Amino acid sequence: MMGKLGGIVLILMLLMWCCNTRKTVVEFNLIGSSGMLPELEVNGEEWDIQVDDSGYAKLMLTEGEHGYATLKYGKDRLPLFIEDGMTLRIYIYGDHAKGNIRFEGDGAPKNRYLNSQVMKNLSFDYELDGPEFLGQLKDLIQEQFHYLDTMGFDTAFTEMERNRIKFSTYKALENYPLYHAWSTGNMDYQPDTAYLSCIKKLIKEDEKLLVLKEYQEGMASLVSLISTYHMKELDAYKQVMAQFDYVIHHLTNETLVEFLIDHYAYAYLLGVGIDGHIDDVLRVYDFYVKNPVLRKRFQEVYDRCAKIVPGSPAFDFMFTDIAGQAVELEDFRGKYLFINVWTTWGVPCRYENLAWEKLEKEFEDDNIVFVAVSCDSDRAVWEKRVRENPKGEVQLYMGNDRSFMDFYMIRGVPRFILIAPDGRIINSDMLRPSDPETAKTLRAYLKEK
Repeated sequence: MMGKLGGIVLILMLLMWCCNTRKTVVEFNLIGSSGMLPELEVNGEEWDIQVDDSGYAKLMLTEGEHGYATLKYGKDRLPLFIEDGMTLRIYIYGDHAKGNIRFEGDGAPKNRYLNSQVMKNLSFDYELDGPEFLGQLKDLIQEQFHYLDTMGFDTAFTEMERNRIKFSTYKALENYPLYHAWSTGNMDYQPDTAYLSCIKKLIKEDEKLLVLKEYQEGMASLVSLISTYHMKELDAYKQVMAQFDYVIHHLTNETLVEFLIDHYAYAYLLGVGIDGHIDDVLRVYDFYVKNPVLRKRFQEVYDRCAKIVPGSPAFDFMFTDIAGQAVELEDFRGKYLFINVWTTWGVPCRYENLAWEKLEKEFEDDNIVFVAVSCDSDRAVWEKRVRENPKGEVQLYMGNDRSFMDFYMIRGVPRFILIAPDGRIINSDMLRPSDPETAKTLRAYLKEK
């Protein structure tokens, strides 16, 4: 009898505990959306939010699924903070979240703070000399600290937010040498030892802060600046090896070392692909990176890069021309194919297009076809540009299917690709037309035929 009674009491206690345990809830309310859906990223996990017919969705998050997060909505990326045991209601008006978002619920205050204008409008004067630039960053950090302190948040969040602010602002330091050279016209500028000494003092090894994207990016920027400041030429291999060397010989926290080695190796792979130096990069990577999540991500990108090495089959595309007729890779069989992936609005694209047109005229009697492929989202805009500026090269429109972009891992335009007459890749990231070596390279391949 007592056993049954004890069991009933235990069940009642468990029920009371469950009822009293506060759940972490995130609600979405899309108002006036044309069908765009949000995505939520928390601690590396991503959720595609499926709303009902009224634009409403509700997420029940479990333990560990809270902290700093990112809301992805179209091209917008907004910071969020998901508080354990609290409810956050997010209202988005229209198809743009920036400036059109409202937060309610007991988890709203910190999200209003993170998305306030004060947290967005940071500008830097790169004409200042080194010490003055550092002073400017210090003032900007203190200004943000002051605003944070007026919020009255709990100590744990305030301390973490202070670190987020600092390392977010420190990211400007990596750009400073190049931007200072551009803005002052002193293209030989190099940071002096006093400036670099100050930078070294900002490097902070704290494994707990790795949950912050800003700390990850800030530390990567600081270490990159310190390790490569003496390099005048943009040699990706020399840079990544210098970054490795600094991390290995100057940092002691194993988790941070692993993160940075992965960060720099991953960036090298994305930027350069599988080249003649990749074995050197992999030797360092395999020795220091053991985290299965990091290694899985790296392997996935490596496998994608392996598909676009020289000699691999080119992507079998099918795009449309100005008349709406389908054009595919096979139509160019037997000819070299020089592809220009561009957009009508890109300033670098316009600059390279001038050199592109000169190349096309130079090689108009050779066995090579110049094909410009637009990745504009609006076909009408592309058509207008093509009709206003008719060119000799083939003009194609990609449309909304981004399979071509994904295959060649195109993250920015313009991007140039050279295909052999047999439909195999010669170079998936060809030299730009403005590079004097481009014409020489094309001529060399044409002579081989």
